[in-house]
Amino acid sequence: NDAPYEGRVVIPATVVAGGREYRVTEILDEAFAGCTGLLAAELGAEIESIGISAFEGCTSLARVTFGNALHIVGMNAFKGCSSLAELLLPARVLVIGRAAFAGCTSLRNAFLPDMLINIEPSLFDGCTALERVSVGGSVESVGEYAFCGCSSLRAISLPAGVLSIEGWAFRDCVALEAVELPTSLVSIKKGAFWGCSSLSSFTLPAGVNMLDQGVLAGCSSLRSVALHSGVLSIGYGAFYNCSSLASITIPAAVVNVGDQAFRSCSSLKELCLQCEAAPMCSGDIADAAVYAAATLVVPCGAVAEYGFARVWEKFANVIEAR
Repeated sequence: NDAPYEGRVVIPATVVAGGREYRVTEILDEAFAGCTGLLAAELGAEIESIGISAFEGCTSLARVTFGNALHIVGMNAFKGCSSLAELLLPARVLVIGRAAFAGCTSLRNAFLPDMLINIEPSLFDGCTALERVSVGGSVESVGEYAFCGCSSLRAISLPAGVLSIEGWAFRDCVALEAVELPTSLVSIKKGAFWGCSSLSSFTLPAGVNMLDQGVLAGCSSLRSVALHSGVLSIGYGAFYNCSSLASITIPAAVVNVGDQAFRSCSSLKELCLQCEAAPMCSGDIADAAVYAAATLVVPCGAVAEYGFARVWEKFANVIEAR
């Protein structure tokens, strides 16, 4: 029967064929893809895996009940299920594939299981209604674009043990006000918090020794930034268009500040450098307005060092730290 499934579908734990009973353990790739009339799905207690794009584009699917045997959710499995409002996965789930719930624009709550190791790329990309995410305690990485465009997400707390946040992971989470990052982090990749225009403060964990390209660009409400003494590098456009940032301290270990790092930081009044030697700059780190308005505060006896250093000599006001 080639007719699309509609209404509610129940997948049993077992089926009988030819007088024999068989366990139903898998939903195949694209099994229900594009069934726009499907309203609810109840997955049998023996289902262990959901295939690639199994329910992709089921735009009316509002409720899915998962069995406790489930441990794999395939790539794009529920992508574009724009009526799905809540996600509660069984504790045994180990793998959730790339973009499995991308574009689920009605999804408000997501509870990720404790055994999950990686939040895969684009997992919740474009889930514009997502307000709450509970991240399991075994997660080690947050993939590229994982929460990109989750414009209703107000807070995120990542558990101890997370090692990396990949590029653009929280890009354009415009309602994000608070981020709790664990001390286990060693890497935050480019653009991770780009465009998080409600984020007001940011503390870099001690294990991360560089601010990557554009990592906080467009965080227009950012007023407080805490960088630890081990930071070595500030990347291209790291604070681009952080228009509320009035003051920032650059730790003594920093050896390089990337192009456009402070461009369009229109409120910047004080840039305090603890570096005895002026950090290297390959090109302009700011625009003319910042060079004119911001005071460069340097270590005692270093005014001449900065006055002759490439790019730093463009600051109109240079004073020694008291």
